[in-house]
Amino acid sequence: MKSKRILFILTTASGALYGAIIITSAILFGIGVLDGQPFWSIFVLVMLTIAAGLFMRFITRYLSQRTLYDSLQLENLYTLGQRSSFYNLYAFQTRVVAKRLGIQYIKQPQHIIAFTSAVHGSSAAYARSSEQNDLNSRTATELNRIFSSKKIKMSRRNNVFCFDRGVFLIYNFGMNNQEIKDLIITIRDAIYEISQNHVYHIQVQPFFGVVEAKPNESLLSQIDNATLTRDYAERNFESFAYYTPNMRKEVSYNQIEEIIAAFEAGEFVVYYQPKFSLNKKEFISSEALIRWNSPKYGLLGPAKFMEKIEAAGLVHEVDTYVFRAVCADLSEAKRRGRRVLPVSINFSLFEFYAMDFLSFVMDTIHFYEIDPSLIEIEITETTSQANQFLSLSTIRKLKENGLRVLMDDFGIGYSNIGNLRKIPFDAIKIDKSYIDDIVEDVKAREIVKTLITMGKTVGLEVIAEGVDSQEKIDILRRAKCDTIQGFYYAPALSKEKFDALLRENPFEGGKKK
Repeated sequence: MKSKRILFILTTASGALYGAIIITSAILFGIGVLDGQPFWSIFVLVMLTIAAGLFMRFITRYLSQRTLYDSLQLENLYTLGQRSSFYNLYAFQTRVVAKRLGIQYIKQPQHIIAFTSAVHGSSAAYARSSEQNDLNSRTATELNRIFSSKKIKMSRRNNVFCFDRGVFLIYNFGMNNQEIKDLIITIRDAIYEISQNHVYHIQVQPFFGVVEAKPNESLLSQIDNATLTRDYAERNFESFAYYTPNMRKEVSYNQIEEIIAAFEAGEFVVYYQPKFSLNKKEFISSEALIRWNSPKYGLLGPAKFMEKIEAAGLVHEVDTYVFRAVCADLSEAKRRGRRVLPVSINFSLFEFYAMDFLSFVMDTIHFYEIDPSLIEIEITETTSQANQFLSLSTIRKLKENGLRVLMDDFGIGYSNIGNLRKIPFDAIKIDKSYIDDIVEDVKAREIVKTLITMGKTVGLEVIAEGVDSQEKIDILRRAKCDTIQGFYYAPALSKEKFDALLRENPFEGGKKK
């Protein structure tokens, strides 16, 4: 507003000066003072030309500023649900470039922060656009308040911020990494406070991506890196993350098109790897695993295509497809009178924390009319720790509805008795990387024994993954491991081959174990 007043004053002053010169010149010519005075005549004409140029320049600038301001007002009304002087992306870039020119000789850190006020990928978040607009609007108001602070490094002098396509962007000059973290915490707490004061049905959970902005790099690429990092933080359920080059997966547009076409063509299939109980001496369950049955590449495991799935934004679709396929297979096996065993399904971190996760699971189970005890949900230890309050609530509700919950990759994350005691898992799965060397390596063997003891201490079933030899079976049996999963008993099998294995195999009924 101050700059607009200055422009108005300068425009008015230049107009008054222009008018005064014209009137004075007319009077001087009228009374004959300038007759026969070519120098003064030229001088007056030059002054008139300069005054006219200044007048037109100030008028043009004022109108362009006014037009930009009006367009910002309209855009903010559309995107934030209110009129405000909050900048759009174009104005943001213009102001950042101007800011950088002014500080180009000052060696101070520069950062770009991208964040959202709610989970971006949640279907519920955009199904209720009025709530999303209200939350964004209040977040924008809080940003204005934060950057009106008397703290020098949090003031507008050091920051430029905008809102574009659902993402807030902040450019900061002069803050170190700890101060950036403090700023993020300040914004995050403000958003949580908004959520506490207003009842929203969307998942209010801010995620921040931070890029150290080097002056010699493209501003657009830095903005892109910041939004990419924000997406990375959400996928991994981290409150904030700093950009690293390895976050940018080198997946081409053609590869993304190819994986989308393959998914739509039904080339992804569900395989089952059985789990064998050392105590009962029989198969007691299985794990559902996704495979890409490609006409071009053959049968591929997740390591060969999950990067492309993520780049194509198909993680949610794959998760839900696998779960529905498992429920359909269980329903069919029950209808045909075949042997039916519980199946464990892996869910991505983001899917597990989606607001409609529990309702999706239970609605699907009811649709296919299967017993909830036939479904086991596998989540990684990292997932369970990402938001312990929410994970505890979700796990308890799953168990209340008759499902079992397994901790996958036990030992990779923050493994300790405290976590196992606080989070009501039914079983833990010891990661294959610990099992690989237990025959030759005494230390590896002792570590596995410790992990088994930890699980047994709190009354959990212990499952060992990646077991591929009789020697490993013998070691795990002596260590009191409950269940074995691995190539020794069977690799992941198609539905037909898995059914055949359950009908006839050398491991059950008193045969070779």
